[in-house]
Amino acid sequence: MKYIKYCILLLIFLNIPGFVLAYIDATVSSILSYGTFIFIILYFIFNNKDKPMDSFILLGILYFIISVIVNSQETENLLVTAIKYLILIILGIRLVKDTTNIDLYIIILLGSLSIIYESIFINDIGGRFSGFYLNPNSAGLVCILGYCLSFSINNKILRSIGQLLFCIAGFVTFSRTFLLLLVIINVISLWVSYKNGYKIILGIFLFSFLLTFGDKFDFNTRRLESFKGILDGKIDNNMEEDSRMETWALYYDQIFDKPIFGNGYLSFSGKATDSGYKVGVHNTPLMIIGEAGIFPFFIFIWIYGSIIIRSIRNFKNNPQFLYMSLSLFMYTLTSHNYFDNYLILFVSLWLYVNNEKKSNQNKRIENYKSYI
Repeated sequence: MKYIKYCILLLIFLNIPGFVLAYIDATVSSILSYGTFIFIILYFIFNNKDKPMDSFILLGILYFIISVIVNSQETENLLVTAIKYLILIILGIRLVKDTTNIDLYIIILLGSLSIIYESIFINDIGGRFSGFYLNPNSAGLVCILGYCLSFSINNKILRSIGQLLFCIAGFVTFSRTFLLLLVIINVISLWVSYKNGYKIILGIFLFSFLLTFGDKFDFNTRRLESFKGILDGKIDNNMEEDSRMETWALYYDQIFDKPIFGNGYLSFSGKATDSGYKVGVHNTPLMIIGEAGIFPFFIFIWIYGSIIIRSIRNFKNNPQFLYMSLSLFMYTLTSHNYFDNYLILFVSLWLYVNNEKKSNQNKRIENYKSYI
């Protein structure tokens, strides 16, 4: 079963079906995509069964049912998306529990190498690099998740190599979210140990090197100049243009018009015809409340609020959980692809399960201490 586990993790965390669709063949991509979920079903059948996460199930059911009832015109791939979501959430829980820190770390490390490879050997693709992930912002998320996981790796050499590669790969995505999260995580890590200060120095050095020699590479000139402005203590207009807040504001009126049950499936995903907007809302909480209303929105907030609160409680012994939780939630504020983004869903389940496990362990230890 471990081979099936690693096949699933590689398919999800290296975005292999998506990469094959973009560069090889749609039929092969479809086979790999459906194969991922067949593997999940097989893993479920041949392993001990575990109780699924009811909150994730309720979130999905309410979102799909309410949004399609409100708007039954935009139902493209609805059934397939809903079934895949429920397979991962319900049948994938054993797989999630069997996935260790080092499993995710090594696979994400491979993903970061694809980003670095693309930045060195592939030219004329826009100057923002993404490797297997196709989207630079998604690639930035993967890099920051790998960086967060590095704090749980005991092998110093493997940890240091990973941190270096994740920083390099993250920088060449030119993701503003990656850069912000890297700063936040490194600052918080000082509460764990002042020795983590060297990571800040490493990040500044790599960032400065990138900006100094960026003109010699096929980097995105506009974004490179904007990042250079940060060192001068000013925000370039290019960094402010097309900001997420401006995008969110386009949809506020629709949210306030129909806050209870929303505007219907895909109405905030850049495919709506009524609003006339070609760009999606780029915010998962806003997408959920805008398409399905306030009830699934509250469940979403409760899920990620619980994950973050438990991560804070487990911070002393497992700081990587808090780093990953904050990174994941902040990324959802910049993306509206949630119910079919299996990497985000897998990591969300993984954090939920592991935080709950560690919290229960801590309670048992405290009860034992009080008993003796």
